[in-house]
Amino acid sequence: MTGEQGTLAGVNEESRALRVAVIEEIRVLASASLQSKYEIDVPIADVPAELICGFCDDLYHPKSQTFLDAFTEDEIKQLAVLYGLLYLVSETVNRSHPLKIADLQKLPEWRAVMSYAKDLESDL
Repeated sequence: MTGEQGTLAGVNEESRALRVAVIEEIRVLASASLQSKYEIDVPIADVPAELICGFCDDLYHPKSQTFLDAFTEDEIKQLAVLYGLLYLVSETVNRSHPLKIADLQKLPEWRAVMSYAKDLESDL
C-alpha cells in the first residue's frame, strides 16, 4: 500500500479528488520543465500568476471540510508553509508583471518555492 492509499483510506471521493489535484499542482510547482511546458501549452496565460493562483486561490482552502478530510494534520501544516512561500513570491510577480517562466525561475523566492514543493511532493 502506498502512502497516498493509506492516507486516503475511508476518504470521500470529493476529498480524494482534491488531494490528487493538490498533488498535481505541487508537482508542477516543483518542476521547471513542467512550468515551461505549461507556458508553451497556454501561451495566452500569465503562467506565473496562474501557478500561484492555482494553489492559493483554487485549491488551498484549509477551513473547508473537504480539504481537511483530504490531508493529515502534518500535511496541512506543510501546505500552509507552501501557501506562505507562494504569497511572498506573489508580491514580486505582481510588481514585475508580465513575467516569463524563465525569469520567474531565476528569482530566489521562486527557487525556494520549487525546492519546498519538491520536498513536499515526496512527502505526500
